[in-house]
Order: sequence, then C-alpha cells, then structure tokens
Amino acid sequence: MRKCAFLDRDGTIIVDRGYLNDPDGVELLPGAAEGLLLLRELGFLLVVVTNQSGVGRGRLTRSDLAAVNRRMLELLERGGVALDGICCCVHREDQGCPCRKPGTALAREAARRLWLDLAECVVIGDKTSDVMLGRRLGCTSILVNTGIGGGDGSFEVRADLEAADLLEASRALRDRLLP
Repeated sequence: MRKCAFLDRDGTIIVDRGYLNDPDGVELLPGAAEGLLLLRELGFLLVVVTNQSGVGRGRLTRSDLAAVNRRMLELLERGGVALDGICCCVHREDQGCPCRKPGTALAREAARRLWLDLAECVVIGDKTSDVMLGRRLGCTSILVNTGIGGGDGSFEVRADLEAADLLEASRALRDRLLP
C-alpha cells in the first residue's frame, strides 16, 4: 500500500481565477512546484482532486477543462514535477454528486486504482471542503492560505495543519513525519 497527497487545484497549486476556461490564464502559485517536489521526496504520490462546477454551469466545456489541466501539467513539468492523476467533479453543488468534495468518491476511486493506504495519505487545499474530505477519508488535512474555508463557510472544522502555501504545507508535513 502506498501514500498519496490529494491536492486541490485552484488556490492551492494554481492561482484561483474563478471559472478558468483559458489555458493562458494558468499560473502556478509561488512555491507550488517546490512543495510538490518535497511531497514526492517524502514518498507521496500526487493526485489532484478538484471541483470544477463551471462545466456543469456552462461556464466552460470539458475541452476547456482538459486544456487548462494540460497547461498546469506543462508548467509543473518545467519545475520537474509529474502528477500521478487528476480527478475532476464537473457537477454543480445542487446536483448532490458523491464525487464533489467533500464527497469522497473521486479520492476513493484513486485510492483503489493506486493501491493507497488512506490512513497514510494527506489532503491539502484552501477550502473547508478540502479539510472535510480529509476528515471523511481519515487522512491528515492541511489548509493553505488564510483562514478556514477560503470564504465558503460550508463547515466549521479545523485542519490538522495550516500553512501559507503549498511549500510551507509540505515543510510542515515533513517536520511532522521526520523526527
């Protein structure tokens, strides 16, 4: 069994631009590639789990979503980072989809495919839905950016760790794992 870092995309790895439909708008956040490299050094697989309701809202197409994800992969590759997967829920909140975070369906499917030990995994993101995903999976949760929930207010939960960005989150995890 292996361990994995389940990562949010917007606001965690790339700049959150709302319903991003243009790959030219993809910009890595400072420290993102370095943080992912550190997670890889710690033995974590890297899987993005992202809600992309803009597709369900008609704000972007599946093709737009794929192009944005390809651009993110290109930028990460330049920094020496390869991801092990990208899982997207394209449904709106009102559709009750079990794969929409904090629903666990996407992460559980990745865990099955990649032979993951969820107790050894971590969820890193900038919203309370990411923290709740971690809780529901039994994983360590790390909130990046300022405050719980990034303003969504969906849940009143605290993350196991909090950090300013993905690099700081990776360092905090390293410090927790290594004596």
